[in-house]
Amino acid sequence: MPTPPDILFQATTLLAAGRYRAVRRLLMQSGPPDDAAGSGLLGRALVGLNDHAGGRAWLTRALADQPDDGDLRFALARSLDGLGQMHAAVPILAELHRLDPADQTVTEALANALRRDASYEAAVDLVMAEERAGRLNDAIRYQRGLSLHYLGDATGALADFDAIVAAAPGRAASWFASHACVIGTDGVPAALDRLRRAIACPGANRKYAGYLAAYQILTGEEPSGFRPGDSPILDGARALRPHLAPDHRLFGLSADVLRFALNAAAVPGLVLEFGVRRGTSLRHIAAATVQAVHGFDSFEGLPEGWGNELAGTFSLGAEGTDLPAMPAHVRLHKGWFEDVLPGFLAEHAGPVRFANIDCDIYSSTVTVLRELAPRLVPGSVLVFDEFIGNRTWADHEFKAWGEFAARTGIRYRHIAVSPFTGQVALRVE
Repeated sequence: MPTPPDILFQATTLLAAGRYRAVRRLLMQSGPPDDAAGSGLLGRALVGLNDHAGGRAWLTRALADQPDDGDLRFALARSLDGLGQMHAAVPILAELHRLDPADQTVTEALANALRRDASYEAAVDLVMAEERAGRLNDAIRYQRGLSLHYLGDATGALADFDAIVAAAPGRAASWFASHACVIGTDGVPAALDRLRRAIACPGANRKYAGYLAAYQILTGEEPSGFRPGDSPILDGARALRPHLAPDHRLFGLSADVLRFALNAAAVPGLVLEFGVRRGTSLRHIAAATVQAVHGFDSFEGLPEGWGNELAGTFSLGAEGTDLPAMPAHVRLHKGWFEDVLPGFLAEHAGPVRFANIDCDIYSSTVTVLRELAPRLVPGSVLVFDEFIGNRTWADHEFKAWGEFAARTGIRYRHIAVSPFTGQVALRVE
């Protein structure tokens, strides 16, 4: 039976106030709703509670009867984004943006989804259009800054972050992101000044202090006031210390790490990437060398869960989706690593010169290292994309390499670290 009008009114009022648990309790008190209005309100409340799978189910039910409801479609896009299905959220948000370009909440969500989908150029184009239309706000500008950072444009990213903090000096997230943009141009001390500004902002994320302490570890100091487990990035920095090269470099941009690491790989051999997705890092690598570059990916997303990300996250989308466009000297190899890598290595002789290992999860990293083991020689350089920094860093790429090194006795030094991106480059000795 339809949800009573008084219940719908109460639920709508509670939802507007952000009282999502109260909405759920109210709508479920007499059994789950079986009408579109009640289902939609319940779905939106569940999304607010970060129960994205539950939210999607109820929203899908409501949209079957109300397919043109903008609020329901927006909430569905949020649930898809929360489930790691950014490729599915983007077209929904793009259509809502087309219908009402002035809705900045939708525009910000679209820019965020494009960025999380690694469609950085599209995110930048969207924000540029908003700027030309006079609709640019700080939240939308922030998404452009992050996208430019991933594209390797430190100057452009910094301009956005600086514009935000110039207008609102208490924007801690922009101070924090800006520190990564100046390491390569102004040096670590200037970056740490910006990091301290982030920490000093009211309500600043507590992780920022952990980053400052991590930089202290990586520059030879010993921070105080932290215990193991307090900060993933600090714990990761401490774990790197036994194998840090005396002349290791610190970076803030992925593109800079990759360029430095590739230049440090003096041994002739194969240049490889594992985990291509939309090809941003592979294009950075290709821009730094004229030799053949090989990228490996299933293009179906994660084969299993990773931290907060579900299996399938980072997929390009439906079967038949075009693979990312690449320069002429790049070859893409589609398939799971265990299926395509042995055959590739059988056909390509020689050692590994450089490999960017962006596997994310433990099992995939183990597979890659097992297959590459006979090809790793003194001078080979590996970059791990999520070696430190995230909540589960010690259980995935870091763990896989540690076990590999212990089993094989391989000698190595960490030659570059980017705390902001979690990347670590090492050279085999």
